[in-house]
Amino acid sequence: MSTEEKKELLNKIKAENIVWIIYFALIGLCLYGNKIEKHYVLYQDPYSKKKYRQITIFIFIVAITVYLYFFCDNYKDVSHLKATDSRKKKDLSKLSLLGSTLILLSGVIFLYIAIVDTDLDVEIAFN
Repeated sequence: MSTEEKKELLNKIKAENIVWIIYFALIGLCLYGNKIEKHYVLYQDPYSKKKYRQITIFIFIVAITVYLYFFCDNYKDVSHLKATDSRKKKDLSKLSLLGSTLILLSGVIFLYIAIVDTDLDVEIAFN
């Protein structure tokens, strides 16, 4: 591994550490959102309903931003594949891009549901 490749990998690890911090914050927001949703279910409080929807929409906007980062990173990896790279590296890089594409798509779908479902009829999961 060249010095430049090591530097790039270390930068990716640094970015992933930031993503983990963002995920911890999202977990906290999800727990808080569940508390507000529970209050809405028990008391049919319209303010709780509105606040829960706002938090859910915010969570998915942030999640999509993270998913977009990984999609772009995987796309960059695939676009920089060399003819001399192993078949295994090429296949796995392309599968990683496919996976990140599907995760990004699922995030967009969940955000759409969160925005459109004003009655909170559909339970969406942040997995």
